[in-house]
Order: sequence, then structure tokens, then C-alpha cells
Amino acid sequence: MIPNFNSVPSIKLSDLNITESALWTFNVQSEIILLGVSEKSYLIQKNFVFFALSGTNTHGAKFTADAVSRGASLVISDTEGQKIIQSLDLKVPICVFREPREVLSSVAASFFKAQPPCLIGVTGTNGKTSVVHYVRQMWELLGETTASIGTTGTNGVLDFPLEHTTPDAIKLHWLLNQMVNRGVNKVAIEASSHGLEQRRLHGIKFLVGAFTNLSRDHFDYHNNMESYFKSKSILFDRLITENGGAVICIDDDYGARMVELVRSNGIRIVTVGKNRIADIRVLSHSFHSRGQEIKISCKGEEHILSLALFGGFQANNILLTLGILSMCGENVSKILNLVDKLKPIPGRMEEVAVRKNGAKIFVDYAHTPDALEAVLRSIRLHFMGQIHLVFGAGGNRDIGKRSIMGEIASNFADNVIITDDNPRNENPATIRAQIKEFCPKALDIGDRAEAILTGIAKLQKGDALIIAGKGHEKTQTFAASSFPFDDAEQASLSVQALDGQPL
Repeated sequence: MIPNFNSVPSIKLSDLNITESALWTFNVQSEIILLGVSEKSYLIQKNFVFFALSGTNTHGAKFTADAVSRGASLVISDTEGQKIIQSLDLKVPICVFREPREVLSSVAASFFKAQPPCLIGVTGTNGKTSVVHYVRQMWELLGETTASIGTTGTNGVLDFPLEHTTPDAIKLHWLLNQMVNRGVNKVAIEASSHGLEQRRLHGIKFLVGAFTNLSRDHFDYHNNMESYFKSKSILFDRLITENGGAVICIDDDYGARMVELVRSNGIRIVTVGKNRIADIRVLSHSFHSRGQEIKISCKGEEHILSLALFGGFQANNILLTLGILSMCGENVSKILNLVDKLKPIPGRMEEVAVRKNGAKIFVDYAHTPDALEAVLRSIRLHFMGQIHLVFGAGGNRDIGKRSIMGEIASNFADNVIITDDNPRNENPATIRAQIKEFCPKALDIGDRAEAILTGIAKLQKGDALIIAGKGHEKTQTFAASSFPFDDAEQASLSVQALDGQPL
């Protein structure tokens, strides 16, 4: 899926109003005509802007000559890129900025001007995907033309996969433009820490921003919790439209800190959670094998909500959904009457198979310590029998969380099988051993299909199995290659093989 610039008008460089803030320019004329933009040299066409940006492994400036040969009429980069480009002795116009990614978002927004009038951004560690999907589902139930963008791709009016939770700026602005062309007026977007830190969301004005929680994740990128928190705060510090609002879960300390930040910016706030001072609050909770009921206080009134959803953490996801929709002006009474129609999100505490004896199998995306503990604690409330777990950890990611997740598995599951997740370029056996050191009684079965079959074979009446880590993903990655693999499909096939019946 490559954004198409054929249907958008050309732009003069002077119309972008960016050169005034440049640190350095070379051979730049205000009348340069621009027909498109890309940060990938192989996608450059005649009169395109090439953004030469720093990457994980190399700097994009090294590909400037290729971009120029394909017709780039302007190159935008940072000071590191400037040195590389100057060494190439190219005569192409160049602009250098302190934050070229921010400029990229601004330029992309200039090409793809149309945005739906109601845009919602949801950030945090756990729960983003669920909240975004629930908001979209509720809008659909209310008869709105809507869509969502996030980990599971675009859903709603547009439906296709994405490489990243928050797409790159060009693709994101193109998507929003496409959605407007299809009559979409309300969109919910997952705002990942990478997306915020890399300025992919700049140029978008959110009517409402929401914060779910913050726990250890992405330390391979952010290094520590403070850096991680600051990246999340960008949504509320810079991207909420005037007269916009924020919905914040205040059940952890980071939620309370985010409230203080938002207040200092003069943004309207609705707080949610189990905390007794929350504006929308959970009063009580009950669980059964078909879902749960929650008693809440909303705008001073008490309501009992029946949910066909598993996991106690879903309560806060629902409260965030209610808060977002109410801040968007939706009728609260209508919303409350539709909550029981919400459906589980693919790969998020999703019931995927049931054995003949009634034991149930769930797939969940839990890949952080907090998420794994929340899933295991929650599922136990729904079932009287033993809780089984199949999980692993991704390669080339935060190594420190493996020991923590191993300990959580040991403490909160009755039977554990450690298997391969997405090892990527790491040795799979090494990853499993790092987990098993803190979960010594676990079985070590590298082959994920065999691990799932073995886990399901152990299930007795009243038991439940959680297959954690990959959720909705349809592939498994070893080294540089990805192979088809679907946890839900594998669970269904295993049940069929063991019980002689499909799901």
C-alpha cells in the first residue's frame, strides 16, 4: 500500500512556510514545484521531496544520490544528513532542520489536506487497541461512518493491515484523506510511543486524547520509564486541538502525572478508573464463564453493565471508551445501552476454541510483564479449574523483561509452556532459557504449534489456556524471514485433532 500523489495538487515550496525555520539551506528557491514526498529513495519520482532521515541501522542521506537520480527536486535532512549529503557533491536544493520528522508530517499534511472532523488518539502501554476498537464499534452502533487505525491495521470503512501500530506520517495523512473521500467523519487512532517520538502524528489535531496506563515496554528504544512517559505525553502536550479534551485513567502514578500535565495546558479532563476520585468509576465487579458484569458510577449515576468480554482489565477499557464518547458529545444513555453489544478484539483475550469438556482457549497479545500478569489474574476469576499458559518473548527487544515475565508466569499460572514468539535475529533457545531460569517448572517446547497442542491436550473440565504474546499476528519471524502462523487457527486445529470436532 503506497500513497498515491496523482490525485493531489502540486505545491510550491513557498506555500509550505518551512524554510524560515531551517538551520541551513543550499540552492533553495521559493518557486520550486513539489509533486510528492517520500523518505524512501526508491519511491521518489520527478519533483518529489526526499526526506533523508536517520534510521535504526543507517542514515537515509546515504541514499540521496539515488533519490536525485529518480527526480528529487528538494532534499530535507538533519545536521548529520547534511554532512553526508555535502560529501556527495550534489547540486540539489537542500534544507536542514533540527526536527525533520516534524517537517515531514507537516509536508505530508499539506499534500493530503482532508482530515475527518473528529479524530481520537489513544496512548499508553496496554489497552490502546481495545479502546480504539470499542470506540469504533460504538460509533458504528450509533450509525456513524467510521474507521480505526492501529495494531490490527485499519478497520471499519477501510480494512487492511499496517506495518506499524502508528503508520509513518505520509501513509497516515494519506489514509485520513482516503477516509474523508469515503465519507468517514470519525476516526480512532492508536498513538504509539514510537509514533509520537518520531513525530508521525504531527499535523493531526485530535479532538480527544486518551491515556490508558504505563508499564515497562520498549526499553530497547526508550531506555527508561521517564523517557517512555515523556514520549506518551507528546499527545497531550502538542496534539490536542483547541477546545479539545483528555480522558485519563488514574489507576497508576503515571495517570496522575498525566492529569497534572494536561491541567497545566488548560485541556478539559475526564478521569476514569477504580480510583475513588475518578469521574467515571468502577464500583464493583463480578465474573462468570461467559463474561462479566461491572457496576459503575458515571456522571453521578450508577449503572450495571453486562459485558461478553473476558478479563477484569476490560473494565477500564470500557470506562475510557465511555469517557471518550461522552467528550465527543455522544449521548451517554445511548452508549450505556449499547455496551453489551461490544465484541472482543482479535487477539485480545479472544476466545478461539473450546474443548469437548468445556475447557476454553484464549489468545492474547500480552507481551509486557504488566499485561501478562493482568491477563493471568483476570482469567482466573472466570474459571474454577487450572490456568494454563503458553508464551515466549520476542527477539531483538527488551531483554530485561524476560526474567520478569518468567517470574509472573511461575506465580500466576498453574501450568506453563515456554515457546518461541518472534525470535528475529536472536537464538530462540537462548530466549527460552532466559525465561525458564525464572520459571523452572515450565516445559520448554520451541515449536509453537507443538507447544499449543501440548497445552490444549492438558486441559481438564473447568480449565482455561492462555496463548500469549502474538495475539492477532498472522506470522512468526525467524532471522529475516516471516512464516505464516496464527495462534487462533492453530488452537482450533489442535482442538479438532484432539476432540474430532471443529470450533
